[in-house]
Amino acid sequence: MIKMEVDMAVNFTETERLGRAMAVAARSKPEFIGSALAIWERANPGRSIEAELRCDQAQLWRLAVTPRLHGPGMPQAALALASSLGLNPLALVNMLRFAESANAFALANDDGEMLMAALDADNQEKDAD
Repeated sequence: MIKMEVDMAVNFTETERLGRAMAVAARSKPEFIGSALAIWERANPGRSIEAELRCDQAQLWRLAVTPRLHGPGMPQAALALASSLGLNPLALVNMLRFAESANAFALANDDGEMLMAALDADNQEKDAD
């Protein structure tokens, strides 16, 4: 019985170590939620993902290695995922939506027209004030 308890503790420690290593790799793979978290983190320096999601490292690596959620069913799937992992559900949905938007802007090939339009709109608002 004692041998079994020791093996379980070793396996748990090894699982956590490997899980964290996989989470680091998932940050650079767009098919995993880890990449969405990395996008959010780059855009929000100084803010902690753990604090936003109200989670610990064990919950975070499990989230990071989860396949990325997309499409119209994403919010409902994210809410269910957050519930199963014990995360802040609205923060997770917001992070995933932010990553989707950031990817869409990054993939837009408009030669800066969107940025110019945004700047024009900003200037028009200032002129109106």
